[in-house]
Amino acid sequence: MEIKIFENICWGGSKIAPIVDAVLTELKLDDDFEIIADIPSIAAAGVMEPPALMINGTVKLFGKIPTYEDVKKVMEEEL
Repeated sequence: MEIKIFENICWGGSKIAPIVDAVLTELKLDDDFEIIADIPSIAAAGVMEPPALMINGTVKLFGKIPTYEDVKKVMEEEL
């Protein structure tokens, strides 16, 4: 599974990465994810409302920090 997180990161780090990591652990998936934080790269990916979560080339969640349940649901749909 290809997972990308798009978000503007200020001090304190990514807000979505720990959620994604926890879901991957629960689902026993060994997939990695990439965090894209610079505005030109976010725009080039077509993400207009960061933060966003892209799975296998499709933006699944955007516009707010997703909940654990939201992330788990979209990942399970991709299995």
